[in-house]
Amino acid sequence: MPEISYVFHLPGGRREAITLAFDPGTFLLRLSPPPHPEPWTALNFRQCPHCPLSVDDSPQCPFARALSGFVHGFDAFYSYEPAVVEVVTERRTIVTNHPLQDSMASILGLVGATSGCPHLAFFRPMARFHLPFASEQETLFRAFSSHLLGEYLRAGGTGDITVSLRDLQARYDAVSTVNSSMADRIRTAFKKDVVVNAIVILDTFAQAVPWVIDEALGELRPLFDLLPSPAHKHNAPA
Repeated sequence: MPEISYVFHLPGGRREAITLAFDPGTFLLRLSPPPHPEPWTALNFRQCPHCPLSVDDSPQCPFARALSGFVHGFDAFYSYEPAVVEVVTERRTIVTNHPLQDSMASILGLVGATSGCPHLAFFRPMARFHLPFASEQETLFRAFSSHLLGEYLRAGGTGDITVSLRDLQARYDAVSTVNSSMADRIRTAFKKDVVVNAIVILDTFAQAVPWVIDEALGELRPLFDLLPSPAHKHNAPA
């Protein structure tokens, strides 16, 4: 079973280790049923206005339920406090030293994508190849590449197929609504700002994607302008 571990070395010598296990087929997060679900995780508590789930089928918000298993341990700290964090995957271990809110944003993004939230499900292919602490440009590259590959495969995956970014802006608008509603939930359950600020960081990126689309992917174009055009190869002298 695939696993990803986050080990937080926190102020005062405190250590928090979180191991997330995923279904090898779907890459959904595997969770044990909570014995006493917390009120803030109920589906109809500050429920997202565009949520397609019903209380009968899903008494708890999938994203909130997934977060409730570990976030309370971080309410003793402020978002700006430094933390050394190790992320251990099957292939590599990454270590970084960032303000706690940045590291929390990384694990929250992974948990949201794999929690079963319908509006975050399109991040799951990226989550399978999780890249913690990615820069904005790295994340943009992965997000657009993942979306376009998904479009190509859904259209058949062979031959000449037209793919577009037409649906991507709507998807990120929906993600931003999830982030806003989740921040409202979190504010009712936590005294400090680590988790809320982590969600704000995630939402900053969600709001940047439509802008990048409107700018015709100008932020990523220089990456490809550096590559020689295929036409140059064909026209090269023998």
